[in-house]
Amino acid sequence: MRRNAIVPLLPVLAAALLACRGTTDPLPVRVSHPAGTLAARATGLTGRPFGIRVSSVGDVLVTEQDANAVARFSLTDLIAGPPIAVGADPGDVVFTHDGRTAFVSNFNDGSVQMLDVAGGRPLQRLLVAPTNAYRLALSPDDARLYVTSNNGRLYAVDPTGQRATTSVFLGGSLQGIAISRDGLALTVSSAEGGVWRLNAGTLAVLASTNLGSYPTQDVVLTPDETELYVANENGYLDVLDPSTLQSIRRLSLAGLYAFGLAVTPDGEQIYVTSPYSGEVGIVDRSTATIRHLPVGGTPRRIAFDASGSTALISNEGNWVDVIR
Repeated sequence: MRRNAIVPLLPVLAAALLACRGTTDPLPVRVSHPAGTLAARATGLTGRPFGIRVSSVGDVLVTEQDANAVARFSLTDLIAGPPIAVGADPGDVVFTHDGRTAFVSNFNDGSVQMLDVAGGRPLQRLLVAPTNAYRLALSPDDARLYVTSNNGRLYAVDPTGQRATTSVFLGGSLQGIAISRDGLALTVSSAEGGVWRLNAGTLAVLASTNLGSYPTQDVVLTPDETELYVANENGYLDVLDPSTLQSIRRLSLAGLYAFGLAVTPDGEQIYVTSPYSGEVGIVDRSTATIRHLPVGGTPRRIAFDASGSTALISNEGNWVDVIR
């Protein structure tokens, strides 16, 4: 299954990517990155936490795979409330840009569960795939939800459920997904080393490559979209040109086995989880130096708050690490 020289960017550009976007744009958020201190741990979770996101207003949702539920807590108290029931083996979660609604992929039944975040309750369930639904990305206008699967197919879904799902077969087990700031392009990776850039409207393939090494995991765009990072559990990151997917360089992680991947909102650092060594790696983009931060357990996905001052790492040991 699924287990298996940098130019500093302007803060305003990064804020445009991560700030809450609605019908009326809020004031830009001043973005930064964590100091790198393991400051707290959210406990009381169950079921091997896996997917994690932070909303634009500071709500945190974490999928609990074995509990078929989602845990919810706030950045201000780190105390999980009652679990929200979803489908079988929830793997990923994403918020609408106002933070009011969330979508949770249910791996084992191929569906996506809509949630009312404030009410802590499930809404309608979208039937997406005949087998499984895994990674999620939402368009900037919240009008289209993209869902990967482990059978090689990428789906585009109308979140209202009123239009049929469209899809494209790419091949392999699709492990990573990233959407451009303008919502016009998608990048998808497979565990088998495939990487594709697609037109987000038509799902036509614009560029593709194969990195030639298994297993490839997460993908992430830098906020200025000058580089695409691809995680590889063999211990390195591939850095690609986001448009052409041509290789820029390969960065060795010195004993880290890359799975989850995220870039800080200011674009200065890359965070990477290493489940097999129980560590989080913090990569300085300007110097390519790597700091190892031991967290124990099995760290998986990474999420930042809108300001970038806090990172949260889901851990299958039934906690969430908070790095500030």
